[in-house]
Amino acid sequence: MSDMQNFDYTGKDNLDIMSFANNYNNFLTELVESHAPKTGTLLDFGAGTGFFANRVAGTGRKLVCVEPDTLQADEIRTKGFNAFARSEDLADQSVDFSYSLNVLEHIEDDSAAMREIFRVLKPGSFCVIYVPAMPCLYSSMDEKVQHFRRYTRKELSGKLSNAGFDVMNCRYADILGVPATLAYKVFGSKSGDVSLKGLIAYDRVAFPVSKALDTITHRIAGKNVLAVARKPM
Repeated sequence: MSDMQNFDYTGKDNLDIMSFANNYNNFLTELVESHAPKTGTLLDFGAGTGFFANRVAGTGRKLVCVEPDTLQADEIRTKGFNAFARSEDLADQSVDFSYSLNVLEHIEDDSAAMREIFRVLKPGSFCVIYVPAMPCLYSSMDEKVQHFRRYTRKELSGKLSNAGFDVMNCRYADILGVPATLAYKVFGSKSGDVSLKGLIAYDRVAFPVSKALDTITHRIAGKNVLAVARKPM
């Protein structure tokens, strides 16, 4: 993550707004919890303000964060977590589980970041990756928050495999987010701002339906793509 060492995040207002998306945030928390061990060291790779670190930290777990943005790293530390600017500061095979939620798209050399996650994981350990999907959905919002890309399922799976991982599952998520994001791309704010009212309405009404539909559409399309990968023994 050294290529983000002096990274200044320009989309914190959008990040703060996303904290109001309760169903979405519960979904991501459950995604992490369903794969994380009950004990050991967990790595939040690209932790932001520590929002999810705060949710998944629990008795018996040590949680460490990698966050290159200085202000956000300071906020993480106020919540009681260790925050490192660079993953290179972590020792080889020092982590029992890693998750990265909407982070890799911010990193120009995302393959190097995946290799770093692989390096710090202990053999047999899992990582969970969640990123924006479908390049055709790239909009002013992606530009505002400094996204280098949106992923296809094939691309994410291939890059994880090239980093050394065994990919256990890779699928699309949030199918109703596809037309919603297309509508934003055409009619939404050219500055990349997110409407709080629109976000809350989508989260309450559409996201639960979208999550149910994903059981059918997860191989076809979705606003995001998630992967569960394992470092071989």
